[in-house]
Amino acid sequence: MLSAESEERAAIPGIDPPDQLKSVEKEIRRLQEEQSVKIFQRFNYKRVRQSRQTIGAIPEREAKYRDEQPAVSLAVAETMISAALRRLHGPQDSTLVKPEDIRVQSESGGPQLEVCLLVDTSGSMNGKRISEVKNLADYLVRQMHEPLSLVTFQEGDVGVKVAATRNTERVRRRLAAMSASGLTPMGEGIRTAVDYLSKRRGRRHLLILITDGLPTWASGDRDPYQDAVDAAVLAEKAGIRTICIGLEAQRAFLEKVAAAADASLYIVDELDHREIATITRREKSFAAAHKGTPN
Repeated sequence: MLSAESEERAAIPGIDPPDQLKSVEKEIRRLQEEQSVKIFQRFNYKRVRQSRQTIGAIPEREAKYRDEQPAVSLAVAETMISAALRRLHGPQDSTLVKPEDIRVQSESGGPQLEVCLLVDTSGSMNGKRISEVKNLADYLVRQMHEPLSLVTFQEGDVGVKVAATRNTERVRRRLAAMSASGLTPMGEGIRTAVDYLSKRRGRRHLLILITDGLPTWASGDRDPYQDAVDAAVLAEKAGIRTICIGLEAQRAFLEKVAAAADASLYIVDELDHREIATITRREKSFAAAHKGTPN
């Protein structure tokens, strides 16, 4: 229990507790943003192209009293600050957190955001790269509030492997069965993802294409390169926010795909789940800031 002297030092003279809370929250936000930038700069990727949808700054989240509007998720830092201020300035009470202390972080309405991983599982992804993708999907479904879906493409096997879910075990079961082999039907993979997401109306989508190579197969006598670019156009027409993540060796082709889809393009030295997770968090922040219209 704090002494009277400690309580006096903890208080900010001349400022009411609610204003103190706002001041502390603002400082926490600054430190969080500073840390986010440090994490973001720790990796060696390049954002080569920025979607036209990605404009303006990322807004600050606002912590609200729980009863003001429906909760999206618990704002842990703000809740603990609120509880600490109550204990400092109110009647003596050892209760760590009370209902009136609870704060939530919420967006100002709008359709729900869903994240879809569109993953190249062709033969070149075998080994460490496919393991990194599995680690990425497992990490995202555990850490995100948004539903996650998974679409994969390889020769003879293109489809939705995980429908939109927050169920960690369901994702892990499907990841365990995922392997890499065959050629790369990228165009068919993009079309499959666009078709799936277009049917999930009333939602906003963030489609993340992850590949280490170039398209090497298309149905009929179609050119695999042109097939992938034509499929990317469908994503732009459907209004699906897209980002492409690939390697430097494929940069010239991926720039064409990104331009066709109006996608942001990130070039990485190697596929690393921590790096891609960082990119995903940043793009999710932009998607939350610029809601647009649902698909």
